Amino acid sequence: MITHMEATFANGVLKPDTPLTLAEQTRVRLTVEPVEELSLEKRRAALEEFLAWAKDNRIKLSDQRYTRDELHERD
Repeated sequence: MITHMEATFANGVLKPDTPLTLAEQTRVRLTVEPVEELSLEKRRAALEEFLAWAKDNRIKLSDQRYTRDELHERD
């Protein structure tokens, strides 16, 4: 069973934000990745960057419309 969750490191101990459903003394493998709290300015900048990218990389649609049978053609 693989579970992804967040935890807080305090006094030398990682404390999960949600309870674990493990038996006592169960050994686990951890990968620690700090969670970055994004400021409102950083979130706005990221959104603007994404919108600019989306504008420059529009999906090209053709005039041809496929029927359901053509889309799900099976041999």
